[in-house]
Amino acid sequence: MENAKVELRAESLHWIDGSDPHEDCCVHGRIFLRIGEHVVSDGNDDWTVSTAAYNFLRTIFQDHEPGINETLIPCCGFTMLPAGSTNDGLYIPNCGNGIDWSVTHFDNVLEHTLPHGVSVRTDLRDWAIPVIEFADEIETFLKTAWPKRIHDEDDQKGFDLFMDNWKKRRADAALIYADGNHI
Repeated sequence: MENAKVELRAESLHWIDGSDPHEDCCVHGRIFLRIGEHVVSDGNDDWTVSTAAYNFLRTIFQDHEPGINETLIPCCGFTMLPAGSTNDGLYIPNCGNGIDWSVTHFDNVLEHTLPHGVSVRTDLRDWAIPVIEFADEIETFLKTAWPKRIHDEDDQKGFDLFMDNWKKRRADAALIYADGNHI
């Protein structure tokens, strides 16, 4: 199994139609993702890209198993709830629609077992770099409507934990080197 290249990009970023961007905690849009020869997401459907970026950042450091963790590319995310029963203390419930696959770590190699059952391997750096760039683009868009106005105390706690985890994952990901250069 050879090392596959990754192409990941966000398209058509937006807030939910009719919402106040300062009250919408989720960025929506389209995702194009190709791992090697396999298109995982063709960029034609609308997803919750901020949650996808959050989930992708997690896969840099942790395995992901469908049915145990939230869907990697979720259709929606109803809220963000502090939950001690999860690895990072946060649960983002969704409708279950989306694109999901397993990601398993073997030292500095990740094995992606895609929805149609094909397994593709990527070097950790080859996955981390596009994920970091994707997450940075989503965070930049998220902050175009900043600060967020969240009226429910539990929702605020969940969003604060989401952002704290995001920042920690992003900072930890920066420790991974690509071609001898710090990313």
